[in-house]
Amino acid sequence: MPGDWVYSVTSQFTLEAGLRGKGRYLYELECIRGLAILLVFLFHAYGATGYPETDNPGIIRSYLIGGNTGVTLFFVLSGFLLSLPWLKQAGVESGPGPSVRNYYLARFLRIVPLYYAAILFAVVATGAWTAGVRSILFIPVGFDMFPYSVVWWTLATEVQFYLLLPLLFWLPAQGNIGKAVLLCAGLLWLLGYLWFFVFAGADALSGKYWVTRALYARLPAFLVGIFSAWVYLKLSKSAVLNSGHIALRLGGGVVMIAALLALGLLLQEVAIMGDKQAEVKWHIHHFWEALVWAVLVLSLLFLQPLGRSLLVNRPLAILGKLSYSIYLNHVPILFLMIYSTRETMGAQAYFSSWLMYLVPIAGLVASVILAYCSYRLIELPFLNLKHRIPV
Repeated sequence: MPGDWVYSVTSQFTLEAGLRGKGRYLYELECIRGLAILLVFLFHAYGATGYPETDNPGIIRSYLIGGNTGVTLFFVLSGFLLSLPWLKQAGVESGPGPSVRNYYLARFLRIVPLYYAAILFAVVATGAWTAGVRSILFIPVGFDMFPYSVVWWTLATEVQFYLLLPLLFWLPAQGNIGKAVLLCAGLLWLLGYLWFFVFAGADALSGKYWVTRALYARLPAFLVGIFSAWVYLKLSKSAVLNSGHIALRLGGGVVMIAALLALGLLLQEVAIMGDKQAEVKWHIHHFWEALVWAVLVLSLLFLQPLGRSLLVNRPLAILGKLSYSIYLNHVPILFLMIYSTRETMGAQAYFSSWLMYLVPIAGLVASVILAYCSYRLIELPFLNLKHRIPV
C-alpha cells in the first residue's frame, strides 16, 4: 500500500540527527524550518510560472509572491539555534562554554559537503568553471550558473554570520576594551544600515551584493534570532509558561493567528510594491518580518497555542530535516519542469490549464524525492560525524 511505503520511509528519519549534546532538540523549530522551505519553494514556483502581476493581491497570494520571507525565517532560526551555547556561556544559564574550533568544524560538516556536491554538478552542467571556483570560496555568483546558483547567495550570508558569531560573544569577555570595540563597531553598522535602508534607500548601489543581501544588510534578522534565544533561555524554566493551561493555549492561538495575519499584510505591501523595488526602497521590511517570525516561534515554544498542529506536525518536520537539500535542488527542478511545459504549450494555454497547478506540485514531489536521496547519501553521513563533535 502507498501509505505503508510512505510510513516506512518517513519512519527512518531521526530528526535529531546531527545534534550535538543532549536535550537540545526543539521539534517546533524543525517544523518551522519546514514551513520556511515550503514558502521559498512556492515563491520560486510562482516566479517560474510567470503569472501576470496584479495590483491588488490578496493575503494568501501575497504569501506566494513574498515567499522569500522564508529566507528571513532561515536567518532568524540560525541566529536562534547557533547562539544558544554562547548565550549559556554568557551567563543566561550555567554550564561550560562552547569550543570555537568545534563550532567551526560542526558548521563545516553541516554546510560544505552538500554545497560542494551541488557546485560540482552545476559546473559539469554549465561549464562555468570560474564561477564554480568563486562559489567554493562562498563568493556570490548570482545567475552565472543559472538555474543552479540562484539561491547560493544565502549560503555566503550564512557563512559570514558563522564567522561573526563567536566574535560577538568573545569581545565582551575581554573587558572594557572589548566591549568598547563591539559597541563602536555596532554603532557604525547601525548608522550605515539606517542610512542605506531607512533614510536614503539603496538605489545607487542596489546591484551590489553586500548592499541588500550580504550580512551587512541581513544582520537584523540574525540579531532578532539571537534575542529570541535569549528570551527563550530566560523563560524556559517558567512554571506558568510551561503549564499548558487552557487560557495560555487560547492566548497562544490568538497570537499565532495575529502573527500570520500581520505577516500576510506585510507581504501584501511587498507584493504591491514589487520584490525588486521593496528590496531597495523598503529593505527594512525584512526586519519587520524577522520580528513577526520571532513572535510566532516563541508562541509555539511557550504557549502551545490551539491550532498549533497547523504548523507543528511531522510532515513539516520532515520537510525541515530535508530543507537544505530541497533548498539546493528545487530551482533547477522548477525551471526544467515549468519552463519546458509553459514554452511547449504557450503561456496563455498554460495559465488556463490545470497544469499550472499540477506541474509545481510535481516539482515539489521531485524535489523532496531527490532531497531524500541526497540527504541519505551525503548529508546524513556528515551529520553523524557532526554529532560526535562535543559542544
